Amino acid sequence: MFKKLMAKFGVGAATVDLRLDQPAYRLGETVTGHIHIEGGNVEQRITELSVLLMMNARVKGQIVTRQVHSVQVAHSFKVLPKPYTVDIPVSFELPQGLAISSPSIQYGLQTKLDVEMALDPTDMDRVEVLPPEPVERVLNALNRLDLRQKPDSGGLTPYGQEFSFFTGQSLGIPLRELDVVFFSTPGEMRLLLELDLTVPGMLMGRQKEYKAELIVPQELLAAEKEEELSRFLLEKLREYAENPQAIPYVSMASYGQMHGGRSGMGGMIGGMAAGLLGGMLLGELMSDAGACLRGVGRRVRRR
Repeated sequence: MFKKLMAKFGVGAATVDLRLDQPAYRLGETVTGHIHIEGGNVEQRITELSVLLMMNARVKGQIVTRQVHSVQVAHSFKVLPKPYTVDIPVSFELPQGLAISSPSIQYGLQTKLDVEMALDPTDMDRVEVLPPEPVERVLNALNRLDLRQKPDSGGLTPYGQEFSFFTGQSLGIPLRELDVVFFSTPGEMRLLLELDLTVPGMLMGRQKEYKAELIVPQELLAAEKEEELSRFLLEKLREYAENPQAIPYVSMASYGQMHGGRSGMGGMIGGMAAGLLGGMLLGELMSDAGACLRGVGRRVRRR
């Protein structure tokens, strides 16, 4: 009786341990592994065994945690007392449209053993979400140009996941910073860019931001084409920097509406993740941060 009572509070209860076949998966790939369960001091009835994909997102300096996917692995079974052990296979498809892992976005898989009338044993394991191969090739091509990602690159915006770069070396153009949001559909990739350009002839090296759309030819997204892809991107960036008035502008706010608001490889990379955070919550966090900054500005002006 005492052992049963203690098990209800988690002392001497069954334990769970998720063991993945690999530590990282691409969007759309199947996550595989098994859950190792060890019996405790007493027999326990399990209502449900599930795995929850949890996302931690840094939004304007605040950490927001959301469940982005759940998988029921098994239900209604018994775990016998030790030395009883059992391995239960688990597999599920990583949802499309999630933000990929970055300094601003991290994921964990929480394994939960729902024990009848007792404290539920849990286990948390980190997992890395890799970009689709075409996105990865564009990121590698930008890296070849020595465009380096900022420490907070890969954060969420209302429009999707935004990757931010600064120039590591002179590219022969007045580009200071570059922000990229990926929008992909089968057979085509579009980059929504924000270019921070130094305005010639202005005092103190004044900069101006320009928004642009860049369509990447599908053939340049093939394997072993990163050198040509880098040249193409550099030519486009040079063209935009030298003649900013001719940049093909598309507003971010209208872009999702124009393309049906689709997600994953049929929409904004990270768009679904931004939606899972909740549009109102994301907006509130950004508004609060903006209000704080405005308040600081007012206090500075009063002094």
